[in-house]
Amino acid sequence: MVPGMAKSTWVRLLRWVIFTWIVLWTETAAGRERLVARMEGDLIIGALFSIHETPRGPAGISARECGEIREQYGIQRVEAMFQTLDRINSDPNILPNITIGCEIRDSCWHDTVALEQTIEFVRHTISTQTQHSSAQKCLDGTMLSSPAYEQPIVGLIGPGSSSVTIQVQNLLQLFNIPQIAYSATSKDLSDKARYKYFLRVIPPDTLQAQAMADIVMHYNWTYVSTLHTTGNYGQSGADVFKALVKKDGVCIATSDQVEYDADDDRYDSVVRNLQSTPSAHVVVCFCQGNTVRGLLAAMERLNATGQFLLLGSDGWADRKELTAVNPREAAGSITIKPWSPQVESFHEYYQNLNPWNNARNPWFHEFWQWKFNCRIVGHAQEDILDKICTGNESLHNYSQDTKLGFVINAIEAMAHGLHDMQTSLCDGEVGLCPMMHNVNGTLLLEHILSTTFLGVNNETVKFDKNGDPPGRYDIMNFQPFENGDFGYVKIGSWKYGQLTLDDDNFKSNFNMSGIIRSVCSEECQPLEVKKVKGHDTCCWVCTTCKDHEFREDEHTCTPCKDKWWPRADKTGMDSKQRSRTKKYPNGHLA
Repeated sequence: MVPGMAKSTWVRLLRWVIFTWIVLWTETAAGRERLVARMEGDLIIGALFSIHETPRGPAGISARECGEIREQYGIQRVEAMFQTLDRINSDPNILPNITIGCEIRDSCWHDTVALEQTIEFVRHTISTQTQHSSAQKCLDGTMLSSPAYEQPIVGLIGPGSSSVTIQVQNLLQLFNIPQIAYSATSKDLSDKARYKYFLRVIPPDTLQAQAMADIVMHYNWTYVSTLHTTGNYGQSGADVFKALVKKDGVCIATSDQVEYDADDDRYDSVVRNLQSTPSAHVVVCFCQGNTVRGLLAAMERLNATGQFLLLGSDGWADRKELTAVNPREAAGSITIKPWSPQVESFHEYYQNLNPWNNARNPWFHEFWQWKFNCRIVGHAQEDILDKICTGNESLHNYSQDTKLGFVINAIEAMAHGLHDMQTSLCDGEVGLCPMMHNVNGTLLLEHILSTTFLGVNNETVKFDKNGDPPGRYDIMNFQPFENGDFGYVKIGSWKYGQLTLDDDNFKSNFNMSGIIRSVCSEECQPLEVKKVKGHDTCCWVCTTCKDHEFREDEHTCTPCKDKWWPRADKTGMDSKQRSRTKKYPNGHLA
């Protein structure tokens, strides 16, 4: 800090320096103008959804050209936000006489794109601060009118991945903008000293890792391998899991990581590495979806079907698209799914949407053409598709995003925080009182942290001091059915630290019957001891103690003292001298 400069002045200067640097850097990079969905309101909530896939290849990344459109992670989440705000705005018990609008931007599940879009949100905040600070008063006491400006966001929902969320939070907290995540689970984000303005409605990876460790201990799997997607989500989750199980005597056979966009050769290398320790039948995968797909495909290429049982994190959960191509390789897998039932109220709303009745979603035409492989006259994709969309296409057989409930609860949390803040500041006045015209992000954060409400599935939504909710998960098993199909079956739950599993309902994979074993070495016989191989305490050879030795513990044969002899069961020694006798061929004793 510059000597003599007030702390508040220094913070403002730091904000401007960092923001100016980022803007200059962004404007020198390649890019293109992106679509934005905006719904007007008295207060605006921002949102970052992965409406398109991440950019592919060096050229795509350099130009920040996003991939294909996404239905579950993109379009459904956009529509869930619209529907949720419609419901909140029509509810007289939440922010009466105040409408909440939104500004939705596409993160493309990519850090650079997400940062670029966050800068656009922050621009509006700075514009507002400039307008208020530069307002001038006339001689008669009236204020000079200011030019129009984009209304700033009061808080942000999203984005999806932990690593992208961290970068977005690093920028938002400079401007005191609260952020509520719906799927970012990294344990690092619980650190309020580093990420003060971050909250989430989905449990952190520390709880998920504990649930996975509890499953490993339940089945007495003492020798397992781990794999994670490179990045904060995979790395931090895998680290927590390994630390937990090592305390309980579990050994890690192999530990590997793979890039999000790794090629087939890299995945083949991963599987060969797993095959190097064949007795480690269980592979714990703290993985994003792309990693799961790549791993299953490599297992098929290398004829590894049935060699491993995969224990997958919530990046896998019960996503049907991840197992569609390689169901046999996935059979028997156990996955962790954050508890979030289907949102029944979303079905009718979503199923009735079409391009002709949905003007507020700017990506919906593109989605419709992608979904039904048809073209809408006048749309940019018209020239690359042959079949014309008739209007008879239907979304009735859609598959709902498994985290949709978290998206809705994140929006609800922001609204309840605003409601509590308005009640506190406006002294019974309905609508936006002067104290709410320029929302104080620090004060809003405090109100969100202290709010409690019933979520979309009638569950209690609340936050601890770190902005985290309680942990609750469904334990899923990907099984083959008698009709030849495959699917996810719930075999248990992990609720607030308590694991419950239905072992009778658990089905392993094709080459293993019953509950599989994943151990390096089998237990020794009663008269044997374990001789550990190398540094791996889970791997040993069994040896028998010599005639004059007793079994002191499971690892040690100890010679008896002079004139002492081991007992028959080798559990100790007796003080009386054992007779040394010799039997001759005639049967007499010497």
